[in-house]
Amino acid sequence: MKYIFVFFTFFTTLSGGYSQVITDIKPDTTTLKEFEQRIKLTRIDGKYIPKDLNDAMMELNKIMEDGAKKKFAEMSENDARQKTHFSFGKYINARWYIQEGSRLTIWFQKNKIYDFDDMIDCIIVSYHRTLNNKPIEFEILADYYYKKQMEKVKKLVEDKKKREVRVKLNEKE
Repeated sequence: MKYIFVFFTFFTTLSGGYSQVITDIKPDTTTLKEFEQRIKLTRIDGKYIPKDLNDAMMELNKIMEDGAKKKFAEMSENDARQKTHFSFGKYINARWYIQEGSRLTIWFQKNKIYDFDDMIDCIIVSYHRTLNNKPIEFEILADYYYKKQMEKVKKLVEDKKKREVRVKLNEKE
């Protein structure tokens, strides 16, 4: 079910809708209803959910210990991105319900970042830059993630077309 949901939330339409489906599998209506309720909440299971990236930076400053901040800030940006994605990134995902859906997830989708790993990467990079008093340059980051996602979509569409051609050829035989 998680994979269907990933594809379902992959695109946000420009008209303000939440997504387009890139699969022939219908989404589970219960999961969608839970998602629609969760994205309106400011707190989930007692944990504050940031409304946007700036709010996330302020929240991380409140909850991170000084020693952890110092160690994280001393890493290179690339190391921070790569070495903490499956630890710090997992924590961010679990705390702010990135993958399950939260108001922060929707904020990223409205800013054309649809992939959960990219959302987490953006938070990690932005926080590293914040701690090092560097500009976040969100527009540049968002453009990078959007282009990366469009390449994935292009490949998915091409692969689907190839499978359809193979099916048609097999039917003719």
